[in-house]
Amino acid sequence: MSESVSDHELTVEARLEAHALLDRLTRDGQTFAREDARRLIALLPVTTRRRFSFTGLFQGRGPGFRGRAAGVGDVELDGEGREKRVSWNTPPVHRIGGYLVTHTPGQVVIELLWIATREDASGQSCQLLYDADTGEPRAMEISIQRTLTLLFVRLAYITYAVWKTPDTRTADHPR
Repeated sequence: MSESVSDHELTVEARLEAHALLDRLTRDGQTFAREDARRLIALLPVTTRRRFSFTGLFQGRGPGFRGRAAGVGDVELDGEGREKRVSWNTPPVHRIGGYLVTHTPGQVVIELLWIATREDASGQSCQLLYDADTGEPRAMEISIQRTLTLLFVRLAYITYAVWKTPDTRTADHPR
């Protein structure tokens, strides 16, 4: 099974507005606009949280070969890399500009579209945490990749650390 990208649940207008909000929320800085976060939370369709889900990437190298090239000598070429992505029981993902966004109660996960092309996923995703009852934003956390190696198997996993907090300005102040 593969991760589903949901395009049909957001109108073009909502997608454009969400993209502008995501750009503002993910800018560098120690705070984010509380009203931008509230609007994004209200704009994105919410999916129920899945108790267990899995997304994985299996990578390997194809067979290489050795030979002799005229005028060059002995040559050795490594095989092309192969990869297979799998996911199970993952919530729908919305592609909004250069972002992949998943919204479950209390959490909006925001990934950069090219996250899968990076060896180290640190800083390539973040999550907006909010009170699921009130919609009040609490914090944004940034991804940190950790790796655990067991014999020949390398398991990489993502943890999150506090990155930003909501600003104290009201909607009357310019951004």
